[in-house]
Amino acid sequence: MTEETAAQDTATLARTIETDIYRGTLAPGMWLKQIDLEERYGCTRIALRHALEALQSRKLVQRVRNRGYYVPSMDDALVRDIMDARAKVETSIAEELVANVTDGMLARLSYLATIFADTVKTGTIREQDEANHAFHRELLKACHNQVIIEIIWDLRWRIPISVQRANNTPARMDRSAHEHFEMVEALRLKDAERLREVTARHVTLKDRGA
Repeated sequence: MTEETAAQDTATLARTIETDIYRGTLAPGMWLKQIDLEERYGCTRIALRHALEALQSRKLVQRVRNRGYYVPSMDDALVRDIMDARAKVETSIAEELVANVTDGMLARLSYLATIFADTVKTGTIREQDEANHAFHRELLKACHNQVIIEIIWDLRWRIPISVQRANNTPARMDRSAHEHFEMVEALRLKDAERLREVTARHVTLKDRGA
C-alpha cells in the first residue's frame, strides 16, 4: 500500500466515523473502544488510530491518556458558536451565489425546497436531514470557492442530528422549510442583501417561532 492510498483509506474511515457521530450512532459522551470500532468498520488498529487522530484534530473526538477516545458532549455555548461561525461564512458568499446561480439551479432548488417541506410533514428525521443537505448542496454549486464549501460542510457536520433536533420544534422545522423558499426567491430576484438576511436567520435559528 502506498502512502497516498493509506492516506485515502484513513480519510475514508475518518469520514465514516464522523458520519456515525453526526447521526448519533456514536453518541455524545460515548467512549470509543478500539476493539469494537475495528470490528464495526473492518479496519486495522493502525488505520483506526490514524482516523481517530484526524478526528481529534478537528475536535470531533477527544482523547484521555490511558483511557482512549470519546465523543465529546456539546453545550449550548458551543452550539451557538458553531452556528454563528456558519452564519458568518455562509452570508459572506451571498453576492457570489446571486451572481452565479442559473435558471436550471433555481428550478432544482425550488424542487428540493418542496421535497424538504414534504419531509418536514411526513418524513423521518433521516429523510429530513438528507433532503435539507440536498438543498444546500445544490445551493453551494453557485459558489466556486471549494475551500469555503469545505469549511461550511465541516461546520455543518460539527453538530450531530440529535443535538440539532433537540433545538428544532415542529414550528422551527416549518420555518426552515419556508426559509428555503425565501432563499430561492432572493436568488431569483438577484437580491444579495435579502439572501444574507434569510441565511443568517436560517442558520442561527433567530426569529423563529417556539
